[in-house]
Amino acid sequence: MEARHPGALSARAEARARGGTSPGVLAAAPGEAPSRTTLGPVEALTALWRRAGEPAAAHDLAAAMLTEERYARCRGVAQQAARLARARALDRVGRRRLLAAAWLHDVGDRPGAGLPALVVARALRRAGHEALARIVAHAGNADLAAALSDLPPVVREFPLPGPADAALITLLDIAQLTTRSDGARATPIAALRDLAAAPGPRGLEVRVMVALIARLADDPSARDLLERVAVPTP
Repeated sequence: MEARHPGALSARAEARARGGTSPGVLAAAPGEAPSRTTLGPVEALTALWRRAGEPAAAHDLAAAMLTEERYARCRGVAQQAARLARARALDRVGRRRLLAAAWLHDVGDRPGAGLPALVVARALRRAGHEALARIVAHAGNADLAAALSDLPPVVREFPLPGPADAALITLLDIAQLTTRSDGARATPIAALRDLAAAPGPRGLEVRVMVALIARLADDPSARDLLERVAVPTP
């Protein structure tokens, strides 16, 4: 797969989420995955999946697998996730897990591959990241997406995570709902408009997002967080 975004790949995903860079990391050549070594593209991606629980490796997977446009949005989601981690004063484990999920949530969107979240979750499970797999699998109102696609409930394949990781799912949902297609911070309505205007059939995704917005709006704590990170503070 071709890495289409410009510039060098960072060794620290949190630095990229803040808009910074780290020197000394080689950029991926066309058709190659990012790596500090001379590994071939397949081997390099396998190595990155094994380290996908680290935000830096999760970032490099997103950089290798996404187009420039999708990478920009993914970076915006990671930026929002970092803001939410600070707002919730997450511990080191929770922060790393949330940032890794934010970088990886969109890399499974491939024609004919099935629900993108499940594509990513299965790859994470194979690589030994069960807790992270469950977060990604259940994010984005996945059960409704599965039902609308005539697929079995997600919980049959991926059990619901415990309370701490379930809270990370809510934070990841808020990060996605407050990011525009170009990666800019946004209100959920602006993000929804971007989705509806995107090329291709988007009816199912729009229905899922509308339901997710309504669900979070009914949760006072989630609604407060959403309003705090949706647009920059004047």
